[in-house]
Amino acid sequence: MITKKNLPVLCCAVLFFLLLGPRAALSAEILVSDQWGYAVDLPEGYVLEEKSGAERYRFSHELFPVTLQIALYERAQFPGAVQMLKHVTSQYSSEGPEAPFTWRFREAAIAQLKFSGGAGWALCLELAGERGWLVLAVHTAEDKALDMEAVMISTLDSVATDHSSWREPGPMTSFAWFPEKETAGTVACGGRTRMVPFNSVDQDANQAIVNREFSLLTAYLNTPLVYPAWNRYYRMIYRDAWKRIERAAFVMESCLPDTAEGKTAAILSWTQEFTYERDRDGADFMNIPQAFMTRTGDCDSRALLMVLLLKQMGVDAILLVSPEFSHALAAVDCPGTGARFSYEGKDYLIADTTAKVAPGRIASDMADPDKWFAVSFHDPALP
Repeated sequence: MITKKNLPVLCCAVLFFLLLGPRAALSAEILVSDQWGYAVDLPEGYVLEEKSGAERYRFSHELFPVTLQIALYERAQFPGAVQMLKHVTSQYSSEGPEAPFTWRFREAAIAQLKFSGGAGWALCLELAGERGWLVLAVHTAEDKALDMEAVMISTLDSVATDHSSWREPGPMTSFAWFPEKETAGTVACGGRTRMVPFNSVDQDANQAIVNREFSLLTAYLNTPLVYPAWNRYYRMIYRDAWKRIERAAFVMESCLPDTAEGKTAAILSWTQEFTYERDRDGADFMNIPQAFMTRTGDCDSRALLMVLLLKQMGVDAILLVSPEFSHALAAVDCPGTGARFSYEGKDYLIADTTAKVAPGRIASDMADPDKWFAVSFHDPALP
């Protein structure tokens, strides 16, 4: 069961909507509609079954017994998100409730779908610039609803309605984990201990994403989709964590060197002092706010934290993952000597957060670049 605090208690980009035909399998790319100004980073394996113009789409999934429907409406057709969503849920004869909320400073509403033989969730979002209403509904057989909850919630959480959406928790997570009281951690830098602000829900909310996406990822093992799904796993954690550590990154940057190589060396040294900790019985990934505040975590938690901090400071970085070595590294676009990883026209300097070595150093028995795959975090353009 996905942890929910506020949900109803009842239980590279392409112009895809214009280009895909029926039965077209979706690739690992984030899919963008310039016409309406939104995008989705769907779980791997959705297949477009049917489309009508640029406003109606129906998808099935290769691995999961779920159906996704997307519909778009002009803004003037409905006075608000709840009325818009009621119009859609009435077509399912759904008995589930609707609840309004605000996401990206615009109207939104969520509904639990409960209809004869089926169950799921529906989400309505107001698009930027008064372009219209976006509705996504995902459902499955009633007796499969609990088992399919992770993929259904993840599907709806994958939407973006403006460029900054990529750096904001998804709408389902934002509804479920509304900010509560302010709290603080500390970071030692520049010879001083500085207070860094967080919200009291940040750790639990980001861990909920980790657990949800990990449960989803395990379904892709031994399938051709496992590596694209693995990429998305980290993208979803990264997206949710961005805003949660944004203020901490701002405080930390104020006492770091001005250069990219200086920031890289300082953050790498800091993460190398973390206590190594794993949870082999669960997702085996410590959420990003907790890793920052407690200075603990294993290789991929630390490496992704380093990537996030550098990206927030304007330094390009990627995550490198090796299934063969069961290891993860950060890799940074900055000056320096040593081992580099070539990706998308750049040579990224290796940074191992679990070994006390300088940037560019890696164990010789792990140096084969063919044993690693890269996860990049570029935000597709949206209005």
